[in-house]
Order: sequence, then C-alpha cells, then structure tokens
Amino acid sequence: ASVTVELGLSVCLSVCLLLSISLLGCLFVTETIPSTQQATKNGDTAVIIAVKRHDPATLRELVRAESDLNLQNQEGLTPLMIAARSWRTDITNILLEGENINLDIQEKGTGWSALHISAETGYSATTVALLKAEANAHLKTKNGDTAVIIAVKSCHPATLRELVRAGSDLNLQNQEGLTPLMIAATSWRTDITNILLEGENINLDIQEKGTGWSALHFSAETGNSATTVALLKAGANPRLKDKNGDTAVIIAVKRHDPATLRELVRAGSDLNLQNQEGLTPLMIAARRGMADITKILLEGEYINLDIQEKRIGQSALHFSAVIGDAATIEELLLAGANRHIKDKNGVTATEITEQRAQYGLESETLAMGEMMSQSAMRQLKSESKDIEGDDTSSSCKIL
Repeated sequence: ASVTVELGLSVCLSVCLLLSISLLGCLFVTETIPSTQQATKNGDTAVIIAVKRHDPATLRELVRAESDLNLQNQEGLTPLMIAARSWRTDITNILLEGENINLDIQEKGTGWSALHISAETGYSATTVALLKAEANAHLKTKNGDTAVIIAVKSCHPATLRELVRAGSDLNLQNQEGLTPLMIAATSWRTDITNILLEGENINLDIQEKGTGWSALHFSAETGNSATTVALLKAGANPRLKDKNGDTAVIIAVKRHDPATLRELVRAGSDLNLQNQEGLTPLMIAARRGMADITKILLEGEYINLDIQEKRIGQSALHFSAVIGDAATIEELLLAGANRHIKDKNGVTATEITEQRAQYGLESETLAMGEMMSQSAMRQLKSESKDIEGDDTSSSCKIL
C-alpha cells in the first residue's frame, strides 16, 4: 500500500511538489515516477497544486508526463479554471499544451467554464489564449450567462473586446431574458455598449421576455443619454413597445428625464404612439404637470397635440386642466392645442378650469405656486364665449 501524508498524496509526490523537484528528479531519487492522478482530501491533484502555487516548471513536467488535466477537485474546479482565476497566462498556456485537455468543462454548482472565470477576472490575455485554443464562447452558466454577459456585468472592456472580435454570439439571452446589450444599457458605461455595437450581426431590438423591454427601453430607464444616443445611431428602433405599450419616449417622460428625452425627440421618435392605457407621451407629461418635459416634446416634428385617450377621451390639454398646471397649459395653448375638443362626457378643458374655480381649487393651485398665467387664463376663458347659450354649460357637467 502506498504511504500517504495527511493531505492524501504519496510521500514522494508531496516532497517533489514541496521542493519543486522535477518528476525526473523523483525518478532518480526513488527509482519510480509517482502517480500524478492522486489527489488530496480536497480533491486537488498534483497539477492543481502546481497551478495554485504558480509553479510553471513543475507544471510543465506534469503536463509532459501526460497527467490528466481534466480532473476536478471537490469544488468542481479543473486546473484550467483555477489558472483562469489568476493573472498568470503562462500557467494557462502550459496547460493548453497538454493533450486531450477539455476547455469546456463546467463547474458543478454554477456551471462556469474556464472562459467564464476568465471573463470575470478580466485579464484579457488569458481570455485570448482560451479563445485561440477554441474554448466555446456560447456556453451558458446555470443562470444562462455567457462569457460575454459576464464580461459586461464585470465591466471589463478589454476582455469584452476580445470576445466580440472572436465572433461570440451577442444575441444570446440569459434566464432573465437579458442580452449583453440590455445589461450594458442598464449601466453608465457607454464604452461597454459601444464595444458590443462593434459586433457583427448584433440585434439591437431583442425584447426581454417578461417586460418586453429592449436595450433602448433599459437605456431610457437608466437615464444615460450617451448610451441612448449610441443605440439610436446604431439603428435601435424607438417605436418598439413593451408589454404595457410603453415606448422608450414614454419611459423617459415617466422618469422626468429631459436629457434622454431630448435625444429621443431629436432622433425623430414617433411621439404620437399610445400605450395600452391610450396615453401618449404628451398626455403623461401633462397629467404629471411636467412643463419642461412638455416643452421638449413640443419640439418634435409631427406631434399631434389633440390625440384623445381611449377611456374618457381626454387630450393633453384636458389632463393639464384637471391638475391646474398653468405652465403646461400655456405651453400647449401656445403650440396650438385645440381648446374646443370635448371628452366623452362632452367636457372641454375650459370647462374643467371653470369647475376648478367653482370648487375653490384655484386657491389650492396658487398655494402650490402653479397659478395660471394671465395669458393662458385669457385663452382658456375665451372658450366660455364660444359655448354661451349652450344648454350643456360647465355648471351642469360632472367629471
């Protein structure tokens, strides 16, 4: 029976590793070559120990002796995975010289391969070595993450660039339905987004399975206008709707994000698209009293000020009148919003304003610092002359 030390290796092999004596030296001293397949109680083989000790000379001897380079320790790690964690590409390269090495073994718990680990570590030279040796860049972890996704999450531009140059599939989605581009769009690292956009055959408009968001939706939600610009220049579709019918423009409006919204408007986004509630970006801005956002939307070409939402038929002007937001009302009127439009109850924005006055809501508006300017008030109150003599006067209307 072989005499073993506490770690589980033979005495000969333990001494050889400890003293960095070559296997040929072991042969000279002991007249036998020790088994390189023996493992410690943690499952570490001599190869794994040499890798962990960053010992290229001993490792090279073990590789030349045709040691099994694919054995995993109790953590499920191969020598190549452990090497990929380090910044010692020389160790990785020695392992890659071995015959029958499997580059794509996956760790049992997470499903990570050596390439996944290299992508997280961020040492691009190791990633290049693995890719040249034909490591599979399409392998997914148990979460569905590819090496590209891990490089994006870890914000390693150099490593990511090598993966992109190697022709990695940039459209693969993880279990959350996210592509690398979607994940990049949630960060403030536009450089990461730009590297992905250099890839061939990248699909900018894949939509996440749960919400239906595209990378442009995520960018609008994050509020990084530089990323939004990059996506738009690359041809991302601003007309895409999520499962609620929201476009990237609507998301930017909801977030009250002037910078991102301005870029979407400048890119010629359709500002008249309605979500499932029947709301346009302009209605949402008016309903929330966002005069600054309203002003940006009004800079867009072909914007329709008078679209009516589907439920009760209110326009953006109706919404701004309901909350008594003087600044937004003025912006809409100056842009030519139609004062005569009636909702499904037959009520105009003017009548809503008069009802606010009737119920003493103007004082509330004043207290909030939102009292209507004289010019806006005059324009809306001139509506009362248009309906004079009409049996459906504002005093009879119930909202």
